[in-house]
Amino acid sequence: MIYRKTFNLIREKIENIQKEIKQNSKDIKRAADFGDLKENAEYHAAKENQVLLHDKLQRYEQFLHNEIVEQSDIDTSKVSFGTKVTYHDGVRLVTVAVAGSAEYEMELYDNICTTQSPLARQILGKQKGDKVEVTLPGGQKTLVIKDICALE
Repeated sequence: MIYRKTFNLIREKIENIQKEIKQNSKDIKRAADFGDLKENAEYHAAKENQVLLHDKLQRYEQFLHNEIVEQSDIDTSKVSFGTKVTYHDGVRLVTVAVAGSAEYEMELYDNICTTQSPLARQILGKQKGDKVEVTLPGGQKTLVIKDICALE
């Protein structure tokens, strides 16, 4: 799943990467024109950048195949994709954004966890007021869901 807003941001990002790839191709050609490629640091740097750009492009393009979720489709009666959840862990209040890997990759929200993370898998479907026993890398905790709202 992917938010419509994220989908649009990714399309912009892809367009920018494609522009960078075109410029990178020009940089490679210009560097190659300097001659001996074995000791041409500028050429090797441009070729390395080419690989990084193509990897980044491929990573972002895969997100475009996800199901698009509109803001109005988010169900805030329970913890689900696209919600911001505030819970008390026995010590403090914590707020996490429950989103997908595209939102995580783009760092769109503070304190984000993907729907596939250990925390999210254990609180998905829970409602405000629910007490949840979760097992996390730091050990077992009891959480109380205090609030659920849609991500903005």
